[in-house]
Amino acid sequence: MADLFIKLHLTNKELSQSRINYPVATEHATCDITIIFVPTLEVAKVLHKYKNSVLRFNPRSYLDLQTNPVNREIASTVTEKKSNEFALFNNGITILSDETNLSEKIGQKDKGQLHIKNPQIINGGQTAFTLCRIFEEHVESGKDPNVFQDKEVMLKVITFPQADNDGKLKLIEAISKATNQQTAVSEADRRSNDKVQIELQKNLYSAFGYFYERKRGEFLDGLRQKYIDSHRIIDRELVLRVCCALKGQVSEARRQSAKKLFAKAAFSNLIDGRTDHRAVFFGFKCLEYLGSVERSFAASPNNRFGVANFGQGLRYGRYAIASVASRAHSKDIPNEGYDQKAKEETDKVLARWLGFESYVILQRHNGAYFLKTKDPNTGQEILEVNFDGYYKGSTLNRDLKSFSFT
Repeated sequence: MADLFIKLHLTNKELSQSRINYPVATEHATCDITIIFVPTLEVAKVLHKYKNSVLRFNPRSYLDLQTNPVNREIASTVTEKKSNEFALFNNGITILSDETNLSEKIGQKDKGQLHIKNPQIINGGQTAFTLCRIFEEHVESGKDPNVFQDKEVMLKVITFPQADNDGKLKLIEAISKATNQQTAVSEADRRSNDKVQIELQKNLYSAFGYFYERKRGEFLDGLRQKYIDSHRIIDRELVLRVCCALKGQVSEARRQSAKKLFAKAAFSNLIDGRTDHRAVFFGFKCLEYLGSVERSFAASPNNRFGVANFGQGLRYGRYAIASVASRAHSKDIPNEGYDQKAKEETDKVLARWLGFESYVILQRHNGAYFLKTKDPNTGQEILEVNFDGYYKGSTLNRDLKSFSFT
Protein backbone atom coordinates (compact mmCIF):
# COMPACT_ATOMS: atom_id res chain seq x y z
CA MET A 1 0.00 0.00 0.00
CA ALA A 2 1.23 3.53 -0.77
CA ASP A 3 -1.18 5.96 0.89
CA LEU A 4 -3.34 5.90 3.98
CA PHE A 5 -5.99 8.50 4.80
CA ILE A 6 -7.38 8.74 8.34
CA LYS A 7 -10.34 10.99 9.13
CA LEU A 8 -10.02 13.16 12.26
CA HIS A 9 -12.68 14.62 14.54
CA LEU A 10 -12.25 18.37 15.05
CA THR A 11 -15.38 19.26 16.99
CA ASN A 12 -14.59 22.17 19.34
CA LYS A 13 -10.88 22.12 18.48
CA GLU A 14 -8.43 23.28 15.87
CA LEU A 15 -6.09 20.81 14.20
CA SER A 16 -3.06 22.81 15.32
CA GLN A 17 -4.18 22.42 18.94
CA SER A 18 -4.66 18.66 18.75
CA ARG A 19 -1.22 17.59 17.63
CA ILE A 20 2.45 17.81 18.56
CA ASN A 21 5.20 18.11 15.96
CA TYR A 22 8.80 17.48 16.90
CA PRO A 23 11.88 17.19 14.64
CA VAL A 24 14.55 14.66 15.71
CA ALA A 25 18.12 14.35 14.41
CA THR A 26 19.73 10.91 14.86
CA GLU A 27 23.06 9.42 13.80
CA HIS A 28 21.32 7.48 11.02
CA ALA A 29 18.70 9.89 9.72
CA THR A 30 16.64 12.98 10.43
CA CYS A 31 12.99 12.37 11.13
CA ASP A 32 9.89 14.20 12.29
CA ILE A 33 7.54 13.00 15.01
CA THR A 34 3.84 13.84 14.94
CA ILE A 35 1.62 12.88 17.87
CA ILE A 36 -2.11 13.10 17.37
CA PHE A 37 -5.24 11.41 18.70
CA VAL A 38 -7.27 9.67 16.01
CA PRO A 39 -10.63 7.82 16.09
CA THR A 40 -10.28 4.19 17.10
CA LEU A 41 -12.71 3.29 14.32
CA GLU A 42 -10.26 4.57 11.71
CA VAL A 43 -7.44 2.40 13.05
CA ALA A 44 -9.76 -0.60 13.15
CA LYS A 45 -10.69 -0.11 9.51
CA VAL A 46 -7.03 0.18 8.48
CA LEU A 47 -5.97 -3.15 9.99
CA HIS A 48 -9.17 -4.85 8.86
CA LYS A 49 -8.40 -3.85 5.29
CA TYR A 50 -4.61 -4.14 5.07
CA LYS A 51 -3.71 -6.70 7.79
CA ASN A 52 -0.08 -7.90 7.53
CA SER A 53 0.85 -5.40 4.82
CA VAL A 54 1.07 -2.66 7.49
CA LEU A 55 3.06 -4.86 9.90
CA ARG A 56 6.16 -5.51 7.78
CA PHE A 57 8.52 -3.99 10.37
CA ASN A 58 6.57 -5.27 13.38
CA PRO A 59 8.13 -8.40 14.93
CA ARG A 60 4.70 -9.99 15.19
CA SER A 61 2.12 -10.70 12.55
CA TYR A 62 -1.55 -9.74 12.39
CA LEU A 63 -3.19 -12.89 13.72
CA ASP A 64 -0.39 -13.94 16.06
CA LEU A 65 -1.52 -11.07 18.27
CA GLN A 66 -4.83 -12.76 19.06
CA THR A 67 -3.21 -15.10 21.60
CA ASN A 68 -2.03 -12.29 23.85
CA PRO A 69 -4.10 -11.86 27.06
CA VAL A 70 -3.38 -8.12 27.01
CA ASN A 71 -5.83 -7.85 24.12
CA ARG A 72 -8.77 -8.72 26.35
CA GLU A 73 -7.98 -5.73 28.56
CA ILE A 74 -7.71 -3.49 25.50
CA ALA A 75 -11.03 -4.75 24.16
CA SER A 76 -12.92 -4.26 27.44
CA THR A 77 -11.93 -0.59 27.57
CA VAL A 78 -13.67 -0.08 24.22
CA THR A 79 -16.65 -2.41 24.51
CA GLU A 80 -17.59 -1.90 28.16
CA LYS A 81 -17.23 1.87 28.45
CA LYS A 82 -19.13 4.64 26.73
CA SER A 83 -16.61 7.38 27.51
CA ASN A 84 -13.04 7.84 26.24
CA GLU A 85 -10.93 6.10 28.91
CA PHE A 86 -9.26 4.24 26.05
CA ALA A 87 -7.26 7.37 25.14
CA LEU A 88 -6.07 7.60 28.73
CA PHE A 89 -5.24 3.96 29.40
CA ASN A 90 -3.69 2.88 26.10
CA ASN A 91 -0.04 3.53 25.18
CA GLY A 92 -0.96 4.19 21.58
CA ILE A 93 0.36 3.12 18.17
CA THR A 94 3.65 4.01 16.50
CA ILE A 95 3.56 4.14 12.73
CA LEU A 96 6.28 4.85 10.17
CA SER A 97 5.74 7.14 7.19
CA ASP A 98 7.67 8.45 4.20
CA GLU A 99 5.50 11.57 4.09
CA THR A 100 2.88 12.92 6.49
CA ASN A 101 0.29 15.63 5.86
CA LEU A 102 -2.50 17.02 8.01
CA SER A 103 -5.47 18.98 6.71
CA GLU A 104 -8.57 20.43 8.37
CA LYS A 105 -10.20 21.46 5.11
CA ILE A 106 -11.60 18.36 3.43
CA GLY A 107 -15.12 19.61 2.66
CA GLN A 108 -16.74 18.06 5.72
CA LYS A 109 -17.81 19.92 8.82
CA ASP A 110 -15.70 19.27 11.93
CA LYS A 111 -13.57 16.76 10.01
CA GLY A 112 -9.85 16.75 9.25
CA GLN A 113 -7.60 14.29 7.49
CA LEU A 114 -4.25 12.66 8.18
CA HIS A 115 -2.38 11.47 5.10
CA ILE A 116 0.42 8.92 5.61
CA LYS A 117 2.57 7.65 2.74
CA ASN A 118 3.86 4.04 2.88
CA PRO A 119 2.58 3.43 6.44
CA GLN A 120 3.99 0.64 8.63
CA ILE A 121 2.89 -0.05 12.21
CA ILE A 122 6.06 -0.69 14.20
CA ASN A 123 4.57 -0.77 17.70
CA GLY A 124 1.04 -1.04 19.03
CA GLY A 125 0.10 -3.98 16.85
CA GLN A 126 -1.86 -5.48 19.74
CA THR A 127 -3.94 -2.33 19.99
CA ALA A 128 -4.57 -2.16 16.24
CA PHE A 129 -5.39 -5.87 16.06
CA THR A 130 -7.86 -5.69 18.94
CA LEU A 131 -9.62 -2.67 17.46
CA CYS A 132 -9.88 -4.61 14.18
CA ARG A 133 -11.45 -7.58 15.95
CA ILE A 134 -13.98 -5.31 17.70
CA PHE A 135 -14.83 -3.78 14.31
CA GLU A 136 -15.48 -7.23 12.81
CA GLU A 137 -17.48 -8.51 15.78
CA HIS A 138 -19.51 -5.40 16.61
CA VAL A 139 -19.67 -3.00 13.66
CA GLU A 140 -19.67 -5.27 10.60
CA SER A 141 -22.08 -7.71 12.24
CA GLY A 142 -24.38 -4.88 13.30
CA LYS A 143 -24.19 -6.02 16.93
CA ASP A 144 -23.12 -2.59 18.21
CA PRO A 145 -22.30 -0.21 15.32
CA ASN A 146 -21.63 2.68 17.72
CA VAL A 147 -19.12 0.89 19.94
CA PHE A 148 -16.27 3.16 18.75
CA GLN A 149 -18.15 6.43 19.17
CA ASP A 150 -16.12 9.22 20.82
CA LYS A 151 -13.16 6.91 21.50
CA GLU A 152 -9.70 7.86 20.28
CA VAL A 153 -6.18 6.45 20.41
CA MET A 154 -2.82 8.20 20.40
CA LEU A 155 -0.96 7.84 17.12
CA LYS A 156 2.76 8.60 16.92
CA VAL A 157 3.83 9.03 13.32
CA ILE A 158 7.56 8.92 12.58
CA THR A 159 8.34 10.47 9.20
CA PHE A 160 11.64 10.00 7.32
CA PRO A 161 11.74 12.86 4.81
CA GLN A 162 15.54 13.03 4.49
CA ALA A 163 16.63 9.48 5.23
CA ASP A 164 18.74 7.42 2.86
CA ASN A 165 17.65 3.79 2.62
CA ASP A 166 20.47 2.28 4.72
CA GLY A 167 20.11 4.89 7.43
CA LYS A 168 16.36 4.48 7.46
CA LEU A 169 16.52 0.70 7.87
CA LYS A 170 19.05 0.94 10.70
CA LEU A 171 16.92 3.48 12.49
CA ILE A 172 13.76 1.41 11.99
CA GLU A 173 15.49 -1.61 13.48
CA ALA A 174 16.61 0.42 16.49
CA ILE A 175 13.13 1.92 17.01
CA SER A 176 11.49 -1.49 16.70
CA LYS A 177 13.84 -3.03 19.24
CA ALA A 178 13.41 -0.17 21.71
CA THR A 179 9.62 0.18 21.48
CA ASN A 180 8.90 -3.54 21.57
CA GLN A 181 10.89 -4.08 24.75
CA GLN A 182 7.84 -2.81 26.61
CA THR A 183 6.05 -6.14 26.00
CA ALA A 184 7.47 -9.64 25.76
CA VAL A 185 8.90 -10.41 22.33
CA SER A 186 10.39 -13.86 21.85
CA GLU A 187 13.79 -14.44 20.26
CA ALA A 188 11.98 -16.01 17.32
CA ASP A 189 9.94 -12.80 16.90
CA ARG A 190 13.11 -10.71 17.00
CA ARG A 191 14.62 -12.78 14.15
CA SER A 192 11.44 -12.72 12.05
CA ASN A 193 12.47 -9.77 9.88
CA ASP A 194 16.10 -10.82 9.34
CA LYS A 195 17.10 -10.73 5.69
CA VAL A 196 18.04 -14.42 5.65
CA GLN A 197 14.55 -15.31 6.90
CA ILE A 198 12.88 -13.21 4.23
CA GLU A 199 15.05 -14.82 1.53
CA LEU A 200 14.35 -18.32 2.83
CA GLN A 201 10.63 -17.63 2.84
CA LYS A 202 10.75 -16.32 -0.72
CA ASN A 203 12.86 -19.21 -2.01
CA LEU A 204 10.75 -21.94 -0.42
CA TYR A 205 7.62 -20.46 -1.92
CA SER A 206 9.14 -19.85 -5.35
CA ALA A 207 10.60 -23.34 -5.64
CA PHE A 208 7.99 -25.47 -3.91
CA GLY A 209 4.89 -23.36 -3.23
CA TYR A 210 5.26 -23.77 0.54
CA PHE A 211 4.75 -21.01 3.08
CA TYR A 212 7.59 -20.59 5.55
CA GLU A 213 6.06 -19.04 8.66
CA ARG A 214 8.83 -16.69 9.79
CA LYS A 215 6.25 -14.67 11.77
CA ARG A 216 4.10 -16.88 13.95
CA GLY A 217 0.51 -16.84 12.76
CA GLU A 218 1.12 -14.76 9.63
CA PHE A 219 -0.83 -17.23 7.44
CA LEU A 220 -3.72 -17.86 9.82
CA ASP A 221 -5.93 -15.48 7.89
CA GLY A 222 -5.34 -17.56 4.75
CA LEU A 223 -6.12 -20.72 6.69
CA ARG A 224 -9.30 -19.23 8.07
CA GLN A 225 -10.42 -18.14 4.60
CA LYS A 226 -9.39 -21.58 3.25
CA TYR A 227 -7.11 -20.36 0.46
CA ILE A 228 -4.00 -21.80 2.13
CA ASP A 229 -3.64 -25.51 2.95
CA SER A 230 -2.26 -26.06 6.45
CA HIS A 231 -0.03 -28.85 5.12
CA ARG A 232 1.84 -26.29 3.02
CA ILE A 233 2.92 -24.18 5.97
CA ILE A 234 6.39 -24.76 7.41
CA ASP A 235 6.90 -23.86 11.06
CA ARG A 236 9.91 -21.63 11.78
CA GLU A 237 11.03 -23.61 14.82
CA LEU A 238 10.93 -26.83 12.83
CA VAL A 239 13.10 -25.23 10.14
CA LEU A 240 15.74 -24.30 12.71
CA ARG A 241 15.72 -27.83 14.08
CA VAL A 242 16.11 -29.20 10.54
CA CYS A 243 19.05 -26.85 9.96
CA CYS A 244 20.54 -28.03 13.23
CA ALA A 245 20.25 -31.68 12.15
CA LEU A 246 21.65 -30.99 8.69
CA LYS A 247 24.74 -29.44 10.27
CA GLY A 248 25.37 -32.62 12.25
CA GLN A 249 24.04 -31.18 15.51
CA VAL A 250 21.32 -33.83 15.70
CA SER A 251 21.01 -34.20 19.46
CA GLU A 252 20.86 -30.41 19.75
CA ALA A 253 18.00 -30.36 17.24
CA ARG A 254 15.92 -32.36 19.68
CA ARG A 255 17.33 -31.04 22.95
CA GLN A 256 17.63 -27.28 22.56
CA SER A 257 14.75 -24.99 23.46
CA ALA A 258 13.32 -22.64 20.85
CA LYS A 259 14.67 -19.71 22.86
CA LYS A 260 18.23 -21.01 22.59
CA LEU A 261 17.91 -21.89 18.91
CA PHE A 262 16.65 -18.40 18.05
CA ALA A 263 19.21 -16.59 20.20
CA LYS A 264 21.25 -14.40 17.89
CA ALA A 265 24.53 -16.36 17.99
CA ALA A 266 22.90 -19.78 17.58
CA PHE A 267 20.52 -18.53 14.90
CA SER A 268 23.34 -16.99 12.84
CA ASN A 269 25.20 -20.29 13.02
CA LEU A 270 22.18 -22.20 11.70
CA ILE A 271 20.81 -19.90 9.01
CA ASP A 272 22.82 -17.47 6.91
CA GLY A 273 23.16 -16.34 3.31
CA ARG A 274 24.62 -19.72 2.34
CA THR A 275 21.73 -21.79 3.67
CA ASP A 276 20.46 -24.14 0.96
CA HIS A 277 16.68 -23.83 0.95
CA ARG A 278 16.40 -27.03 -1.13
CA ALA A 279 18.30 -29.06 1.46
CA VAL A 280 16.15 -27.57 4.22
CA PHE A 281 13.01 -28.52 2.31
CA PHE A 282 14.29 -32.07 1.79
CA GLY A 283 14.90 -32.44 5.53
CA PHE A 284 11.42 -31.07 6.20
CA LYS A 285 9.94 -33.62 3.77
CA CYS A 286 11.79 -36.46 5.52
CA LEU A 287 10.31 -35.38 8.85
CA GLU A 288 6.88 -35.01 7.31
CA TYR A 289 7.07 -38.57 5.97
CA LEU A 290 8.27 -39.89 9.34
CA GLY A 291 5.19 -38.32 10.90
CA SER A 292 2.95 -40.25 8.49
CA VAL A 293 4.81 -43.49 9.26
CA GLU A 294 4.29 -42.96 12.98
CA ARG A 295 0.60 -42.28 12.50
CA SER A 296 0.24 -45.59 10.65
CA PHE A 297 0.94 -47.35 13.97
CA ALA A 298 -1.60 -45.32 15.97
CA ALA A 299 -4.17 -48.13 15.85
CA SER A 300 -1.65 -50.77 16.97
CA PRO A 301 -1.75 -50.78 20.80
CA ASN A 302 0.92 -53.50 20.97
CA ASN A 303 3.28 -51.67 18.63
CA ARG A 304 2.98 -47.98 19.40
CA PHE A 305 5.50 -45.86 17.48
CA GLY A 306 6.43 -48.96 15.42
CA VAL A 307 8.96 -50.06 18.05
CA ALA A 308 9.00 -53.61 16.71
CA ASN A 309 9.87 -52.30 13.25
CA PHE A 310 12.13 -49.32 13.92
CA GLY A 311 13.05 -49.39 17.60
CA GLN A 312 12.70 -45.98 19.24
CA GLY A 313 13.50 -44.12 16.02
CA LEU A 314 10.01 -42.79 15.36
CA ARG A 315 9.44 -41.87 18.98
CA TYR A 316 12.72 -40.17 19.85
CA GLY A 317 15.00 -40.26 16.82
CA ARG A 318 13.18 -38.45 14.02
CA TYR A 319 15.84 -35.77 13.61
CA ALA A 320 18.52 -38.46 13.59
CA ILE A 321 16.72 -40.42 10.86
CA ALA A 322 16.06 -37.28 8.81
CA SER A 323 19.68 -36.17 9.10
CA VAL A 324 20.92 -39.49 7.67
CA ALA A 325 18.29 -39.58 4.92
CA SER A 326 19.20 -36.00 3.96
CA ARG A 327 22.72 -37.11 3.06
CA ALA A 328 21.19 -38.29 -0.21
CA HIS A 329 19.87 -34.86 -1.09
CA SER A 330 21.01 -33.56 -4.45
CA LYS A 331 20.31 -30.40 -6.39
CA ASP A 332 19.49 -32.66 -9.33
CA ILE A 333 16.20 -33.69 -7.72
CA PRO A 334 13.34 -32.00 -9.61
CA ASN A 335 11.09 -29.82 -7.49
CA GLU A 336 8.13 -32.12 -8.00
CA GLY A 337 10.20 -35.16 -6.98
CA TYR A 338 11.03 -34.19 -3.40
CA ASP A 339 8.19 -36.12 -1.78
CA GLN A 340 9.09 -39.37 -3.50
CA LYS A 341 12.84 -39.00 -3.04
CA ALA A 342 12.46 -38.13 0.67
CA LYS A 343 10.24 -41.20 1.12
CA GLU A 344 12.69 -43.50 -0.66
CA GLU A 345 15.73 -42.33 1.29
CA THR A 346 13.91 -42.30 4.61
CA ASP A 347 12.67 -45.86 4.04
CA LYS A 348 16.26 -46.97 3.38
CA VAL A 349 17.39 -45.48 6.69
CA LEU A 350 14.42 -46.91 8.58
CA ALA A 351 15.30 -50.38 7.29
CA ARG A 352 18.68 -50.07 9.07
CA TRP A 353 17.46 -48.42 12.25
CA LEU A 354 17.11 -51.52 14.42
CA GLY A 355 20.68 -52.32 13.47
CA PHE A 356 21.78 -48.82 14.44
CA GLU A 357 20.17 -49.07 17.87
CA SER A 358 21.71 -52.51 18.45
CA TYR A 359 25.07 -50.98 17.53
CA VAL A 360 24.83 -48.01 19.90
CA ILE A 361 23.81 -50.21 22.83
CA LEU A 362 27.15 -52.03 22.54
CA GLN A 363 29.31 -48.90 22.46
CA ARG A 364 31.18 -48.33 25.71
CA HIS A 365 30.76 -44.53 25.50
CA ASN A 366 26.98 -45.03 25.71
CA GLY A 367 27.09 -46.77 29.07
CA ALA A 368 25.19 -43.94 30.74
CA TYR A 369 22.17 -44.65 28.54
CA PHE A 370 22.29 -48.47 28.35
CA LEU A 371 23.08 -50.04 31.70
CA LYS A 372 23.53 -53.79 32.11
CA THR A 373 22.67 -55.21 35.54
CA LYS A 374 21.89 -58.62 36.99
CA ASP A 375 18.71 -59.67 38.72
CA PRO A 376 19.83 -60.52 42.30
CA ASN A 377 17.33 -63.37 42.51
CA THR A 378 17.77 -65.09 39.14
CA GLY A 379 21.18 -63.85 38.09
CA GLN A 380 19.69 -63.00 34.70
CA GLU A 381 21.26 -60.06 32.89
CA ILE A 382 18.95 -57.06 32.52
CA LEU A 383 19.47 -54.19 30.09
CA GLU A 384 18.10 -50.85 31.22
CA VAL A 385 17.72 -48.55 28.21
CA ASN A 386 17.22 -44.78 28.04
CA PHE A 387 16.71 -43.93 24.37
CA ASP A 388 14.99 -40.68 25.29
CA GLY A 389 18.20 -39.48 26.92
CA TYR A 390 20.39 -41.00 24.23
CA TYR A 391 18.73 -39.14 21.36
CA LYS A 392 19.32 -35.88 23.25
CA GLY A 393 22.77 -36.83 24.49
CA SER A 394 26.34 -35.99 23.58
CA THR A 395 27.26 -39.29 21.89
CA LEU A 396 24.51 -39.49 19.25
CA ASN A 397 26.25 -37.27 16.71
CA ARG A 398 29.44 -39.35 16.63
CA ASP A 399 27.47 -42.62 16.40
CA LEU A 400 25.57 -41.36 13.35
CA LYS A 401 28.91 -40.69 11.67
CA SER A 402 30.54 -44.00 12.58
CA PHE A 403 27.68 -46.40 11.80
CA SER A 404 27.35 -47.61 8.20
CA PHE A 405 23.83 -47.11 6.87
CA THR A 406 24.68 -48.50 3.43
